Amino acid sequence: MSHGATGVNAGDTVATIIMLGFMVVPIFLVVLFYRAYKNNVKRAEERLNVEKQQTFNLQKQVDELNERVGKIESLLKEVD
Repeated sequence: MSHGATGVNAGDTVATIIMLGFMVVPIFLVVLFYRAYKNNVKRAEERLNVEKQQTFNLQKQVDELNERVGKIESLLKEVD
């Protein structure tokens, strides 16, 4: 059996696997944080759109109520 550089050392293999693992974990975490950020932005945009639609609907209802109040006021003025 040869004791030269051609032999595979189990310690070197384990150390290489551990080092690669330490390098992959931060990359994996960055990818997870990025995906979570993108999903959060998407949900925020959806909430904003829903709130805009609700605001529009409420403003429409207020406008309709103001119109009704105006009609009632004019009817009351005619009665006086």
